[in-house]
Amino acid sequence: MVVTPRFEQTGSIGADTVSSHLLDVATSLDIQSDAPRDQIEKLIATAERMCFLMDAIRNPHPVQASVRLNGEELTSYAT
Repeated sequence: MVVTPRFEQTGSIGADTVSSHLLDVATSLDIQSDAPRDQIEKLIATAERMCFLMDAIRNPHPVQASVRLNGEELTSYAT
């Protein structure tokens, strides 16, 4: 399987305007098998339903971030 993310990065680190955005993800799966086509299709569908990364890409999820510096929480850090 080949997974190819496409993203854009804009702005400047020095100017504190840098930003990264995932545009899309392409997958390509090449299977060699003597198994019947319907079994392979079922296997692929099951694998996609089980894949937490595919779920994270396809569906928005809340993200909880916590940052500590020397054991103390950074209050100025924005997520």
